[in-house]
Amino acid sequence: MPFAVGEKTTGPTDGPIGPIVPGPRDDDVGWHAARIDRPVLPVLTRDEWKLLPMLPFLGVTLLGVITLLSFSAIVLVAQTVEDVYQHAFPGLGSPCAGSAVCTAVHLCQNDSSSSERVVDISSKDNNPCGHYLLKCCDPDKIIQEPGFSDAGNGGDSTTASSVSARPTVAERSTGCGLRYSKGIDFRITSASDNESEYGEFPWMVSILEAMEVMGIANQSVYLCGGSLIHHQVVLTAAHCLNKIQKSKLTVRAGEWDTQTTRERYPTQDRSVAEIVIHPEYYKAGALNDVALLFLDSPFQPKKIIQPVCLPPSDAKFDHQTCFATGWGKDRYGKAGTYQAILRKIDLPIVPNDQCQTALRTTELDEEFTLHKSFICAGGEEGKDTCKGDGGSPLVCPVSNRQDQYYQAGIVSWGMGCGDKGIPGVYANVAMFRKWIDQHMIQRNFGTSSYTAKEVTILG
Repeated sequence: MPFAVGEKTTGPTDGPIGPIVPGPRDDDVGWHAARIDRPVLPVLTRDEWKLLPMLPFLGVTLLGVITLLSFSAIVLVAQTVEDVYQHAFPGLGSPCAGSAVCTAVHLCQNDSSSSERVVDISSKDNNPCGHYLLKCCDPDKIIQEPGFSDAGNGGDSTTASSVSARPTVAERSTGCGLRYSKGIDFRITSASDNESEYGEFPWMVSILEAMEVMGIANQSVYLCGGSLIHHQVVLTAAHCLNKIQKSKLTVRAGEWDTQTTRERYPTQDRSVAEIVIHPEYYKAGALNDVALLFLDSPFQPKKIIQPVCLPPSDAKFDHQTCFATGWGKDRYGKAGTYQAILRKIDLPIVPNDQCQTALRTTELDEEFTLHKSFICAGGEEGKDTCKGDGGSPLVCPVSNRQDQYYQAGIVSWGMGCGDKGIPGVYANVAMFRKWIDQHMIQRNFGTSSYTAKEVTILG
């Protein structure tokens, strides 16, 4: 698929003046309808939609129903399918056969001999529980984790107490840039559109802006992606934050599927205390397209919320295969749609001289000079970052380290999305390492949270 993680129209020049810029990859708000703050307005599944005519008779309080035509979804404050069943017909029980009840997949002992849980993300239409993160589970196989309540996050708190705690997933020592390539709690199947595993990229965050949506004030609207470099600091693109008040921003960590709250770990939101944009950021050319967000309080560390490593200032990544992630459009233009589950795409790093040559074949013409503050990746047909992915990270493997990654780039701009031979353009993180270090040290955060160290993977 043409995976898009900035949309490009024209490109930057190296000089102080110039027509330029590409439309950054986040310059429309088409995603806002699907990015309404989930704790306020969760999205109904297709199975829950079928219960809408019954709601007045079931005694369910309907606080608001908003039809989102562009997403064929319904936003509603109400219970889940199982909750509605139990609320209206307490004697009827669960939609499962026998004594089984709908339970979060991570709270049900695996039926197979393998310890790995496998979840088919396309199975909800054939799932009596109505959601791919729920399954029918016999009461004697339901697990309760010590000190963890899954109530309100897809689990069944009333039945989860009957069994001993399950063995924990193999833990890893703390360190930056640790990718969970097999996911956390389960591995997904039917990932036809480059979906990432749950928790695979724990540094990925979404930056939300408070806006009025369909007459509802102060709704959290998706603005850009970003990466966690410290539990209280986010790295993103400067073009995302142009003329935006910090009081309107929220950073969300631990997100994966934007249309559900049933993942094991709830997302965490933090307000922004300070915005720092690179002093040499040049809007017309998106030069030095880097910014830091200092949050009002740190995120609580979880497996799904961990910082990425930053490369040393002299790092080079030419010809390496790296990963870009984001919730942006799957293709260029009006036909493209924003993604519910975080996507990933593997992209080769293209040397700057080759990238400049390729970009000169576009509307940028032969006089275009690629600024030193950029690196390039991609150029394979149908594989690229796109609109909605601005500010998101491009990560490359740390040499001789298993599943450890440096953030090499920040999604900035490009010409179209996924065109053959035309790479996407990213802010060069290594070039800004000293600038980032300076601001971190000035605020007493230090640099250890994103400095790659030898790590041991246990289990």
